[in-house]
Amino acid sequence: MRKLLLLLGLTIPVALCAQRTLLHCGRLVDVTKGQVLTQYTIIVEGNKIADVQAGYTKATGTDKVIDLKEKTVMPGLIDCHVHLEDETTPSQYLQKITFNPSDYAFQSVVFAKRTLAIGFTTVRDLGGTGVNISLRNAIAKKLIEGPRIVTAGRSIATTGGHADFTNGYRKDLMFDLGPLGGVVNGADDCMKAVRQRYKEGSDLIKITASGGVLSMAKSGENPQFTEEEIKAIVSTAKDYGFKVAAHCHGAEAMKRAIRGGVSSIEHGTYMDDEVIALMKKHGTYHVPTITAGKSVADSAKKPG
Repeated sequence: MRKLLLLLGLTIPVALCAQRTLLHCGRLVDVTKGQVLTQYTIIVEGNKIADVQAGYTKATGTDKVIDLKEKTVMPGLIDCHVHLEDETTPSQYLQKITFNPSDYAFQSVVFAKRTLAIGFTTVRDLGGTGVNISLRNAIAKKLIEGPRIVTAGRSIATTGGHADFTNGYRKDLMFDLGPLGGVVNGADDCMKAVRQRYKEGSDLIKITASGGVLSMAKSGENPQFTEEEIKAIVSTAKDYGFKVAAHCHGAEAMKRAIRGGVSSIEHGTYMDDEVIALMKKHGTYHVPTITAGKSVADSAKKPG
C-alpha cells in the first residue's frame, strides 16, 4: 500500500499504513482437525484474522508481535446462555428490592470483563432488567471490555411465571408488570411484549415457557404459556427478524414451545423421547446449560 502511494507522489507516514498483528503461538488448538499444532503464527489485520501460518512469521515494517510461544492459543468460546447483569449469591433475592438499574449496570461491567478474560468472546444474554442492552452497546462502542453480546433484553413471562420478578414479594409489591415489564396474558399481550422488546433494542426474544429452578414458585416444571400464546410470540417475532429462545424444564412446556415454533429449548431438564422427536421434526436447537445445573446443586449443599 505504501509503495503504491509513493508511486502516486504521496508521502504517507508509516504509522498510518495498515498494521498487522502477529501472534506467535507455541501451541495452537485447531478445532477443525481436533489437533494441537506447535509453533504457528496468527496474522491479524484490523479486527479480522487474515491468515494462519506454520512457524514464527517474521515481522516487517509496522507489524506488532505478541509473544505467546509459552502459551496455548485457541479460538474464542461462545456461551449461548448467560445473564451478565448478576450472579447467584445468598443476597440475590434481596438485591431485587435494594438495587437500582445503575447498580446492575456497574456490576455487569465486572461480569462482562470476567467473562471475556476466561475466553468467551461471544455470548447470548437471555434476560435481565434491560441493562444488558446498554451493556451490549457500551462494549460495541469500546467504552468497556467484554464479549460480543446478543441480548434478549427482558425475558417474557406470564403472571407468576419464572421471569415475573415480583414473585415472592409481599402483596402490596406484587404488582402486574404488564407487557412493558415482560409479563403477558393472552395473544394481544404477547404481541405487544415482542414489539416492546424490538423498541428497546433486543436482538432476540426469550420466553420462560416453564417454571424455573430458582423461581420463588411452587413448581419448576409446569407449563406457563398456552400454545396459542407461544404462537403469537413466534409469529410477531418473525415479523421483526427475531428468533425465540424458550426456557423449559418440564416436558409438556417443551412440547408446547416446539409446536409453537421456538428456535431453541434452554435447559430441557425433563426432556423425553417425544420431545426429542418433535425437536428433530421442527429443527429446534437444544442449549443444555449443564454447568448451571451443576452449580445450583453445588450451592444447595452450602448452608445459607
